[in-house]
Amino acid sequence: MTTSTRLKENEPKTTQRPSTEVQCCQMNFLHILACAVACLVILELYMESELGNLKQKVAQLDAETREQQDLLRKHNTFSRIQHRNGITGHALGITNSVGDHKTCLEALAADPTLESGMFWIDPDGQGSGDGPIYVYCNMTTGSTSVLHDNEDAIDIDHCFDPGCYSRPIKYNATLRQMTVLSELSEVCQQSIQIDCFNAAFEFNGIHYAWWNDRKGDPHYFWSAGNNQNTSGDGQYHTCQCGLDGTCKDKSLSCNCDSDLAIQSSDIGTLTDKDLLPVTKLNFGRTVAPASVNRHTLGRFECSGKVVLNGMPSSCQDLWRIGYTLSGLYSIKGPSSGKVETVYCDFSKEPGDLGFQTWIGYTDVKSENVYFNVQRASRYLRNYLVQTLTFEKEINNVGNAFNLKSGVFTASRNGTYVFYFSIFVNDYGSLLLSLQLNDGDIASCEKTSNGDHVWFRNIPYTLKLKPGDRVQVSVMGVSRDIDIYAGFTGFLLSEDIFPS
Repeated sequence: MTTSTRLKENEPKTTQRPSTEVQCCQMNFLHILACAVACLVILELYMESELGNLKQKVAQLDAETREQQDLLRKHNTFSRIQHRNGITGHALGITNSVGDHKTCLEALAADPTLESGMFWIDPDGQGSGDGPIYVYCNMTTGSTSVLHDNEDAIDIDHCFDPGCYSRPIKYNATLRQMTVLSELSEVCQQSIQIDCFNAAFEFNGIHYAWWNDRKGDPHYFWSAGNNQNTSGDGQYHTCQCGLDGTCKDKSLSCNCDSDLAIQSSDIGTLTDKDLLPVTKLNFGRTVAPASVNRHTLGRFECSGKVVLNGMPSSCQDLWRIGYTLSGLYSIKGPSSGKVETVYCDFSKEPGDLGFQTWIGYTDVKSENVYFNVQRASRYLRNYLVQTLTFEKEINNVGNAFNLKSGVFTASRNGTYVFYFSIFVNDYGSLLLSLQLNDGDIASCEKTSNGDHVWFRNIPYTLKLKPGDRVQVSVMGVSRDIDIYAGFTGFLLSEDIFPS
């Protein structure tokens, strides 16, 4: 064996992979790659799902944070009130109860030594309606203030559409109790301040801001009362500067309506107690990044007492002076001047349907007035005007008729009925007139060429006041004749409350 032969034998032998093994490796790689892609797709879907859940949780946390901020604001507000008025935790019980008093003014009148602070009162009466409410009583003025959850300055969210920001006002009292408090008080008011920057209330005839009254109706004025509205269109819009003529832009009704990028404010006091309290605040057109709107709403405050002048003229008047038992009542008719009967349902509030039901008039007279007189005698010929006198008095209650003069004199305001009748059996002529204060109001005539048997009646109803005179006059008697006559009159209804 040669050397070259041995070297060839010692060389390592090269192994060649079959082609099928190479193909198998390629297929395994593709499977792994496909699985990786599938895993990535599944992972992406999972991440999108988790992202959605995360966004939902963030929104939920944001809502909870807002709620906690509101609760904290209420707590801080109430804590400041407690600190300001020296109220301890013990005072939050019934310690500061003022019994069944309906207002702080009533409580002060009952006990002038009371100091200002938080008290329990019951405007709609003890044992009926809603439960007592916890209010702040200013015992210097006797005013009653109802707290709410928006007394601090609150920033308005950025949005554009009219009323896109809406904030309900939650009071420390029921709406019924606040309505009753308003009815009992002479004056009610609520202050409001709007700080604005490039955020108009009204722009190009579009209302972007308004407040809702206790019935939920919208209003666009930010001071005083709706009685300033002369248009009657329900779109009355103004602020205090508009009423005073002191707005920065004299052509506008509110400072905030200028819509300029300058800091402005509108401060006013709402005074229409038939609309208060404010139940919701609504704002819009604050979409610009630099736009700022902030509202501060004062407490619902009532003071004074509604005083009745004279007799009650409605169930509402009766309710104000303390009537609580439903039933029939006599009142002064608001327009008739008479006593009227109404049914009052005191389980309802004034203004509610069925609170007052009109029944009818009540026949009330401070004094009965009626008379009945007669004449049966000859009347002598006379062409002058004379008052017909009578001879026999059947009755004369109230002594308003003078038998000798033949004149009736009214003693009361009211409606009177008169009835005169005459019988003549003669061919002579005469002229009769029923007169009021010497003026003819009705007449009848007998001529000489007519029937000799003559019978006439003159009925008449008159509205009289004290001192008015009614009589029958006779004239033109052509010959002596026998006259048989009767004259009757009575007070039909008295105007107890003359206008």
